[in-house]
Formats: sequence, C-alpha cells, structure tokens
Amino acid sequence: MAFLIGKRETRRGSSRRSGFIHSVLSFTRLEIPVLEVFETAVAFAPGTDPVAAHGELAEVFGQKAGEGEFLFRADSSIDGRYWVQSAAPWTRWPSSALSALEPKRSVIQLAEGLMYRFALQVCAGRVKIAGNNKKIEPYADRQDVEAWMRSNALRCGFTPLMLDVSMQALRFVHRGQKVKIDYAQIEGALEVAEPETLKYRLCRGFGHHRRAGLGLMHLMT
Repeated sequence: MAFLIGKRETRRGSSRRSGFIHSVLSFTRLEIPVLEVFETAVAFAPGTDPVAAHGELAEVFGQKAGEGEFLFRADSSIDGRYWVQSAAPWTRWPSSALSALEPKRSVIQLAEGLMYRFALQVCAGRVKIAGNNKKIEPYADRQDVEAWMRSNALRCGFTPLMLDVSMQALRFVHRGQKVKIDYAQIEGALEVAEPETLKYRLCRGFGHHRRAGLGLMHLMT
C-alpha cells in the first residue's frame, strides 16, 4: 500500500501557503501486519474421532491444539479427514495418517480497518471450577452465544459487523465412551481493530474444546 503526495501547481509555480511547503514525495511503503499460516488436510482411517486425531497432530507439532502451533477441525464431507492450520510448515505426517495434502502457505493481512467474512465453530459457555476439576457448561441459546461473541470481540482484536449463529452438537465415540459437545456455528463479517491481538487469537483459537477440533476461525475476503 502506498500514498503519493503531489506537488500543487499554480500559475506562479510552487508556492508556500499557510506555512505548508508543497513538494513531491516518493511512494511510502507501509508495513502491514500479517499472519502467515500453513493449511492442509489430513486423512485418517474412517471413524477416527477428533480427540484421537488431536493426539496424532500434537505429536507432530509438539504442542496441544490452541497453544500456538496448530488448530484443526473436522471435514464435514469426508469421515476421518481433518483440516489443519499451523504456524509452521509440516515436518512429517502423523504416523497413522493415510494421506495429507501439501501444505498451502497463506498470508493474511491484518491492518486496522480491514474487513473479512469469517466462519467459526466454537464452544462458548460458562466455566465452573469444582476442586481441581474444570467443567464447561456450553451455551444452548444462540442469543447467549451472540452476546458472548460481541462482548469478547474487542479483547480478541476485532469488531463484529454481522453475526449469524446456529446451534450444533458434536457427537463421537472415544475409547468406547460416547461424547457430546454442544457448540455454535458462527458466520458473519468482522473488522480488524487491533492487529496483534487478533493475530494472537487466530493462532490460539476461540472458546473451549479446541482439542476436539473447535475454535478455528477461517477468514475470507
């Protein structure tokens, strides 16, 4: 992005008015904050639940989802396939992966005022502490999720412009136990308010149960 400040011409040539000197300045390149990520799809055996997939991915990146290195979500059309966003290129496939796409490098501009459409699957809710245990009570109403999103947006670095919320449930079996996680599908538009804060949050994810494939925000132009 560049700006050109031009020279104002008069019949007498360049002039000095009101204390300002009109002159030609060269193009100035502005430093635009960006987020660089690598996106790919990894296919595990059909029936591989998100918690098991997370364990495989955590071994590759050396961290759990939401700790800065990667986030992921299930592919809604192919059983056992997961979309993965990482902060660095892959060094290897997960050991039990059947296949994986070549990671695609994406650079997302995050200058203040830029607007994006977005999609987010997120578990938002109340946190209750009982002793050393933490329990999440997901919101069941879309109005509660929308209120949560709007109240947390600025501290996450963006301003919500439009929100469309629908309630969903993630069901799977992990090690013989049935799991159900209520979550919200949020689609809409946002404006970048604080680039570095939003960059941090995009890498860390939103809400709870990121190790079950929730919390990854996808930005679109």
